[in-house]
Amino acid sequence: MGLRQLDFFRKLNTDIGDTSSSLGGFLTMIAFALVTIFTMNECRLFFSTELNYQTVIDNDTEQFIKVYLDAIVGAPCMVLSLDQQDEVGVHVMDVSGNLKKIALDKERHVLPTIDNNERPNYRGSDQELVDAIEAINQGEQCQFKGFFSVNKVPGNFHISYHAHHHLIQRIHQRDLSTYRKLKLDHTIYELRFGDNSSSFKMKKYPKSLQKFQSSWNSIAKTAPEGEKQDYEYYINALPVRFYDDKERNYQTLYKYSINEAQMTRSFTEIDSIYFKYQISPVNMVYSIQKKSVYHFIVQLLAIVGGVFAVIGIVNSIIQKAF
Repeated sequence: MGLRQLDFFRKLNTDIGDTSSSLGGFLTMIAFALVTIFTMNECRLFFSTELNYQTVIDNDTEQFIKVYLDAIVGAPCMVLSLDQQDEVGVHVMDVSGNLKKIALDKERHVLPTIDNNERPNYRGSDQELVDAIEAINQGEQCQFKGFFSVNKVPGNFHISYHAHHHLIQRIHQRDLSTYRKLKLDHTIYELRFGDNSSSFKMKKYPKSLQKFQSSWNSIAKTAPEGEKQDYEYYINALPVRFYDDKERNYQTLYKYSINEAQMTRSFTEIDSIYFKYQISPVNMVYSIQKKSVYHFIVQLLAIVGGVFAVIGIVNSIIQKAF
């Protein structure tokens, strides 16, 4: 009698009388069980997120990319410069602005800053030559720290003596033993394209994708005793864009493929550190997508209507067969 009362598939015909049956009650229980299971699964899908991935051609209108650098080079700041050059003809000597050169002693302690540009007639003077020779002999080093902007085209930036080649030539002529002490041994603590990501924004992405927050791992290079070396780093940067649905914009990070090469120089030659980069025109785009409330409601109605319709058909077939 209990199952007959649960029958949702009885025929509403008063002439026939009570058409409920135990079979109908049993099928009703199955229908409710299926609706419950499907509804719970739909709720799980609704409250979960879906990671979407696609590869697109770069359509970002931003022309420049920031390059963040933190490196220490084994030569005095007054003879070093960071220069940049690219395939559209940009050539900047001794980049400054947001990129700072910090003078360090041989133990890498910060030295007092002296702005020689404010000293009249200092550039090209004998005093500049004396100061440079003394700085080299005392083992002064230079830290490049900060950022600068590059075009999104293949190019390079390099640390060398190019902007101060006249001073280097004078050192070579005045004191050859000091000139031979110039070496571009270096330690790179950070090299990163683009702004750093927000850890809070990245938490919603899988841990395998959060690694894109990392910059280039630190690296140290020292030439063998009695040698100078040219260093070349070849960097392929692949833009990886993460869509922020709240702010409705993209957070762009970069995945790096890096190769390096070294070339031995004699002590009479000038060494350099080159970073040759290429920005990929192909972007990897990730986004987190949630199902809409309207889609959720439609799915629930479809589950209820579909389950009871199918069970009703099964009930009719069984009753006609038996």
